[in-house]
Amino acid sequence: MESQLLRQGDNLSPLVKICGTTSVADAQIAERAGADYLGVIIEHPPSPRNVDLTRAQEISAAVETPVVAVTVNLSLERLLQINEELRPAALQLHGDESPEIVRHLKEKAVLVWGVAAGTAEIVRQRAHELTDAGADAIMVDVRLATPDGIIYGGTGQIGDWDVARELAESGMRVILAGGLTPENVGNAISTASPWMVDVISGVEAGKGEKDEEKVRRFVKMAQTCHPG
Repeated sequence: MESQLLRQGDNLSPLVKICGTTSVADAQIAERAGADYLGVIIEHPPSPRNVDLTRAQEISAAVETPVVAVTVNLSLERLLQINEELRPAALQLHGDESPEIVRHLKEKAVLVWGVAAGTAEIVRQRAHELTDAGADAIMVDVRLATPDGIIYGGTGQIGDWDVARELAESGMRVILAGGLTPENVGNAISTASPWMVDVISGVEAGKGEKDEEKVRRFVKMAQTCHPG
C-alpha cells in the first residue's frame, strides 16, 4: 500500500479518490473508471452518504480498488475497531479529531489522513498540527455551519486552492477536495498541485448516488492533468 501512496510525484497527475460511495454498484462504477481510491463514510448519520460498517465491508469485498474509511469524531476505540474489521487503505479523520488521536493511531501503524477546513490561517494551523502528529496526508476541504449543525464535507463549495498549493509546496501530501467537478478539476490541479483529488457531489446523480458518466469524465480529466 505504501508503494501506491508514494507513486505520485512531481510532474505526474494526482491520485483520484471517489468518495461518498454507498453501494457496490457505485464502487464498481468508480473502479471501472480507474479511480485510485474509494471513500466510504462510516457511522456519520448526518451525511446522506453514510453507511454502516457492514455495508462498508460489502463494498470493500466487491472491488479491488482500495477503500478509505471516512469518519467524523469517532472515539479512538471505535476507530481501531473499524481499522481491524474493515482493513481500509487509510482512516480519514474528517472531523475535529485531536492530534493525540492521530499519534495513537500512528503508534498502531495505521495510515491516517487528516482534514483541514476553514479560513486559510485555520487550514495552515490544523494541517501543521496533524502533520506534526504523524498524519500521512492532509485534505483541504470545506465545511459549513448550519442551524442543524456542521456539515463536514460534501458541500459542493470550492475549497482554497491557494493554501492547498502552499501546503503542497511545503512538502505535505495534500488531498484537494471541495466543489471539484469534471469541468474544474483540471484547473484545480494546475493551481494547487495536489497529491490527490477527492470528489463527492461533483460526480453524483443525486445525494449518495454516482453518475457513471461524471465519474468517468472526472477520473479521465484528473489523470491527464499535471500540476502547474
